[in-house]
Amino acid sequence: MSNESLYLDLDLNSNGHVDPFIKDENELGLQELIPRILHERKSFVDITERGLLNEIELLDASNTIGEAQDSKSTGRTTPHSTEEETIEEKFNMQKLDLTRNINNALNETSLSLDFVSLLVASVKPNIAKNTMSPHLQKLIKPYSLNSDKLAEEEVQTLQKDVAQSTKIGHGWKSEATEKIRDLFKQSSEDLTTQVKKEHKYWSMICLVWSNDEVLFRMRDPVNNARAIGVKYGYGDSGSDFQDKGLALFRKNVETGEVSFHPLSTVGNKLVAKTYRYVRVRILSRIDSDFMLTGQSSFDYKYKNSSHEIINEIEMARFFLFEEDLFYQISREASILLSYNVSVTDDKVSIETGNEIIEFESVLYDEANEEDLNNHYQNVSSISSINNKKCQLILTYLKLMLCCFYKYNLKLRQKVPTSLTKWKQSNSHPLLLRPLLGNIRHSKYLEEVNEILVNLAQQYNLNHKLELKKYTNLDGKSTNPFKRSIEIPNSLFTWTVQNQAGNVLNVAIIVTSNEVFADFITKLTVTRFDSQKDYSSNMNGVNVLQNDYYDAGDLNESLEWLICDFNS
Repeated sequence: MSNESLYLDLDLNSNGHVDPFIKDENELGLQELIPRILHERKSFVDITERGLLNEIELLDASNTIGEAQDSKSTGRTTPHSTEEETIEEKFNMQKLDLTRNINNALNETSLSLDFVSLLVASVKPNIAKNTMSPHLQKLIKPYSLNSDKLAEEEVQTLQKDVAQSTKIGHGWKSEATEKIRDLFKQSSEDLTTQVKKEHKYWSMICLVWSNDEVLFRMRDPVNNARAIGVKYGYGDSGSDFQDKGLALFRKNVETGEVSFHPLSTVGNKLVAKTYRYVRVRILSRIDSDFMLTGQSSFDYKYKNSSHEIINEIEMARFFLFEEDLFYQISREASILLSYNVSVTDDKVSIETGNEIIEFESVLYDEANEEDLNNHYQNVSSISSINNKKCQLILTYLKLMLCCFYKYNLKLRQKVPTSLTKWKQSNSHPLLLRPLLGNIRHSKYLEEVNEILVNLAQQYNLNHKLELKKYTNLDGKSTNPFKRSIEIPNSLFTWTVQNQAGNVLNVAIIVTSNEVFADFITKLTVTRFDSQKDYSSNMNGVNVLQNDYYDAGDLNESLEWLICDFNS
């Protein structure tokens, strides 16, 4: 059997379409040429130089015979070049027919194989995938083709449906177009929703900023995400309270609204804030028992905004001040324990003779309006007789704390020196001490007045008694806050005349120390021989000058003095 070679001319294609499955041999690379040679020759071992020469000679001989036969049939002799062209044209025509047949066979075989693979895919998907072309796997799902037996009626209905429906390709395009449209529509809706959320968030942030709040950047302690915080405390106003009044604005992922979350002092952690306020109560002694005769009401006045976030900030600021107030009261009361002052976690009590003044830290309950408005306290005139006094005491304490803030702020604004630094670290608000000092000062004046009146009655003296309260404030600043922190100082002038006409002028200054609550009296006694000398303040003799820290000692000293004066 002789070896024959077949060559195809790709240019001799009558239909004008290039077969995609057949490539030009002159354009083949080594990766494609070598496998083709191996397919034709089986192995390079059998190829020899002599064999190649024999094949070339046989090819030339066949070409020569063909040219001679063509010349005989035409009856004329043609040049060698013309004979070669005729043979080549004939060969190309045959090659073109063969190529067309091969192309059709390949296409039909490929389509048949894909069709069978699609049918088999519903039963044996793994086998079908191995025989299915990659192009088909990309375009059609493996389970999209199946077979079943249809009844005659179903066949007729199916034929009608197929006649009325569009082509499968048009259906796929329509389906893809609808999916793309839905995706674009969903993306547009998502972007619109996100824009609305961002607009809502930044609108609320701008609203807070326009309310003159101090905003700053921070990290959310829960997820370390970037966030915006607000300073609602009184640190910039001069407060040195441990709670600086910091809060976090957290964004609601679903709505974009801003929520207010206070932070703890340690570690800036989110805390569930419980609000408390200060309440002043007075218990009076009635029939050897103490009964409630006055109570301050909850007074929460602020600019009610239509925006809830502004109201939450204002409420947090209000209760932070209340918390700071009770902290300063408790701190100051701890140094007044020896003056009938008791301190617990949520109450400070001051006992002043027949009254007890209580400062309570009460848990705020918005739903309990009756307790906030003193509904049960105002049931009778006796139980509410000291309501106004309690309210005035509470107002006084709040004003004094504000004055301390102002004083502290001025210290910070001064040039730092050793004196200003010492004042900043050693300055404390004067709240209870001036209040307790003035209450006890009135009590001390009553005691001294009672001593002098009793001595005059006991010894049947011709006397004259005058009292000037708060003499140390004469000519001082008219600022009521500066006047309120001055140590109380009052003067008793007691003039006594005996039967001999001698005059004894007793001057008693009732004052205190920096604690405001101690009893201190400064006694000065001057003796005049006559009323005339006393009137002109001449020839006076200083009899006694001493300080006393107890009313009993003062009484004994004055009693001895009167006895000596009358003898």
